[in-house]
Order: sequence, then C-alpha cells, then structure tokens
Amino acid sequence: MATNDFAIRQAIWPDDRELLRQVREPVFIEEQGVPESMEWDDDDIIAYHLLALDNQQQPIGTARLLGSGQIGRMAVLADWRNQGIGTALLLELLQQASRVGQDQLFLHAQTSAEPFYAKFGFIAKGEIFHEADIPHRKMFFSLTDQPSVDDLKLATLGKDDELFQLNRVEDHQIHAASMVRQAKRYLCLFSHDLDPIVYDTDSFHDAVKQLAMRSKFSRIRILVQDNSLIVQQGHRLVDLAQRLPSVIEIRKPSDEHLDIEENFMLADDCGYLYKQQASNVIGTARYNNRHFVSRLQTLFDEAWEYGAPDRELARLHL
Repeated sequence: MATNDFAIRQAIWPDDRELLRQVREPVFIEEQGVPESMEWDDDDIIAYHLLALDNQQQPIGTARLLGSGQIGRMAVLADWRNQGIGTALLLELLQQASRVGQDQLFLHAQTSAEPFYAKFGFIAKGEIFHEADIPHRKMFFSLTDQPSVDDLKLATLGKDDELFQLNRVEDHQIHAASMVRQAKRYLCLFSHDLDPIVYDTDSFHDAVKQLAMRSKFSRIRILVQDNSLIVQQGHRLVDLAQRLPSVIEIRKPSDEHLDIEENFMLADDCGYLYKQQASNVIGTARYNNRHFVSRLQTLFDEAWEYGAPDRELARLHL
C-alpha cells in the first residue's frame, strides 16, 4: 500500500533500466498484456525518461519523452494510482519540453485515459486505433496555445477526489494557484510566515485578487503566526489586504494557537492544501474532501475567533 510521499527524478538509460522495468513490466506486460517485444524498443536509448520513487527509493511510476515530441510509457503501479503521481510525471514532462523548446507534443492515449490528458489541454484527433489490442486515440498538445504549466487546471474544485502529493515547492505553487482560481467565495490561510515562495508569487496573487473581486460575498481570511519576515521583506497579499480591507483580513492567532505546527489553505468548503509541519515541504492537496476541510475549518475558526488584527502588518506601507 502506498505511503505518504514520492519524488520524481530523471532516469538515465541504461543505468536505470532495471528500475524502469520494475514498473513497466508489471503495468504493461503483466496487467495489460502488451508483448515484451513491443514494450522495449530502440527509442528507449534516446528518450528522456522519468522515474517516480517512493520514500524507500523504490520505483512506482515512469514516463518518457522523445525528440519527436511524443510522450509515452506513462505507468504507475496499481497501489499508487489516484495519488497525483501521473499528474506529477506529466507536468514534469511538459516542463522538460518547454525547457528544450519542444512546442508541439503528442501521445497515443488509451481511450480510458483520454479524460486525464484532456484536463491538461491535450486534444484527441482521428479515429480510434489499436496497439497491442488496446484501443487508443492520438492526442495533441501545443505549448504555444496553452497557458503556462503553472496555470493548468489540475482538478476540479468540489468534484475531483484525487489526492495529490506535494513534494516540491513547485507542487505547492501550482496547486495553490489552481485551487484559488476556482474558488467561488471563501479562502482561509493558516500559515507560519505566509510562505512567500508559495503565496507571494504572481500566479497566487492574481488568483487571490480575482477571488476578492468575484463577488460581493467573497471573504478571504489569513492567520499568520510569525510576521517578522513579512515586516522585513513585505508581501503582496498584505498589500492586497490593505487595498481591499472589506474582503481580505489578516490576524495573528492567540498565544495558544501560535505553536500549532499544521499549516493549510482552505478553498470554499471542499478543497485544501495541507502540511503537518510548516518547515517541511512535504504536503498534500485535494480538491474535494469536505470532511477533512471541515476539521481544518473548525481549527481555523477557533484560532480566528481568539486572534486579533495584526497591527504591525496593518502599518506596513501606510
């Protein structure tokens, strides 16, 4: 059974062939019946490969990108599916394509996987065809016709239940902005220092501003345990709160809530980003888990009720 976290890294052929085999053979050959002669080809020698590894450094997912722009060999072991690994692999391949100037990408998607690729902007064209007796559609993606990778809609707020593992700062940045862009009315942030590398970015600032202006009922509440970094360096969310004080409020929790290690973001009544410890980059995100959000919302509301407006932040730039 899957544990909490995983990491994505480049795999070097042939040094990592055995690790790739430990994913691709169980998924493609044993589970899906792909002939071994079709699974391993000459393209493996020249492809850009990715490996997903669990916290014991065991392989759990693979993907590759060819010089032609073809994405393939996307595979995740059965016990690790629906935990954001496929998303992390695909996003990393899109970022690699952007880095090397590959603007036009394509893949042969199993028809059951078409919705997964479609949410990233891949477009299916042509008739269904069969590879290894499995129905496929060819799908295309143009980086020049898409928003940036950071702006992709990774899941639908209030609908998709997939659990995303956040293992890098970039994961937090992407999901935070994606979730807030979809929020209709409410945003709550419980943060140690309003993590500037995640919450002081262009994409997050713009998403919060859009939410603040979306409705007269929009409400954004922020609890900051330690404001010293913000006082020294400033923060765009603080600036935005000063311009929109009727929508965005910032408070400092009471003493009894200052030592809470959990940090989280809540969007409407269903989506969250969560870290057990503020100092640890490892976290999770889910776009539809009302029970867990309700638990965190109770904690937030209690800290908010006993907190007080942060006068130091209110004086900044005045």
